Amino acid sequence: MNQTRRDLLIGSTLACICAAAGMPLAALGASSDYSTPTPVDSGPGKKFDAQGRAQAFPGNTVICPISASNPGFAVLHAAYEALYEEVASERLAKLPASSFHMTVFDGALDARRQPGDWPHMLPLDASMQECNQHVGDALRKMAIEIKTPIRMKIDPVDASGVSTLVYLTPVDAQEEQRLRRLREELTRATGIRHQGAESYRFHTSFAYYIHRFTRDEFAAYQVAYRRMVRRLNRTLAVIELGAPEYCLFDDMTAFHSQFALGHR
Repeated sequence: MNQTRRDLLIGSTLACICAAAGMPLAALGASSDYSTPTPVDSGPGKKFDAQGRAQAFPGNTVICPISASNPGFAVLHAAYEALYEEVASERLAKLPASSFHMTVFDGALDARRQPGDWPHMLPLDASMQECNQHVGDALRKMAIEIKTPIRMKIDPVDASGVSTLVYLTPVDAQEEQRLRRLREELTRATGIRHQGAESYRFHTSFAYYIHRFTRDEFAAYQVAYRRMVRRLNRTLAVIELGAPEYCLFDDMTAFHSQFALGHR
C-alpha cells in the first residue's frame, strides 16, 4: 500500500472515531493518547497482566467448545494466525487454540458480585465454590432437551473498537429461537440475569487487547480484522457445535467441562 493511500485510510478511520465521539479531528493532534481505544482487560485485578500473562479470574459458564476435531477449528485458527502476522500482535494476549468456544450463557464471576451478575438465591459474599455448586446443581436439575448440532454462521457485521472476537449468528430463525429459549431457561434456573441479556450476541474469542495501539496500528488492525471477517464469512458457511457444557475456569486460557447439558 503506497503512503498516500495509507494516509488517506488512517485519516478516514480517525475521522470516524472523532465523529462517534462528537469531537473535531483536530482534537487528536495534541496527543495520540486520545486517538485509540484504551485496553480494559489488563492490569491489577483484570484478566491479564501488563505482560499478557493470564491472571486469576475464576467463574463458571455454559459454552460450546470448538475443538480441534471440529471442521471449523482449522479455518478459524488459520484466520487468527494470519491476522497476528499482519498486525502489531504484541498488543494482544492470544488465547490458546484449546480454549476456542462459543459462549451460550455467561455464568457468574468472582470479580463481579452484584445483583444480576450473581445468582439471586445466593448472598453476594458466598464463596465461588458455593456458587459453582449452586449453578451446577441447578443445571443438572433442568428438564431440558437440546437439538444438536447447533448450527451457526459468521456474522459479518462490523465490530467497533479493537475487536478480538468473531460474532456468530444462528443459521435460521428456528435456531435463533432455540438458542434464545435455552438462554432464558438457563437464566431462570441459575438466577443470573446479566444486564443486556436480551440483546446478547453470540461470538467466539481469539485474544484480548492488552496494550494500547498507536494510531497507525489501530487503523491497520481495523482494516485487517474486517478483511478477516469477510473472508471467514465466505469460506466458513456453517459451524456445527455439540451440546453446551457447564464449565468452570480459573482464568481465560482454559475451561474445564463438568458435564454436558441434556440433549437428544
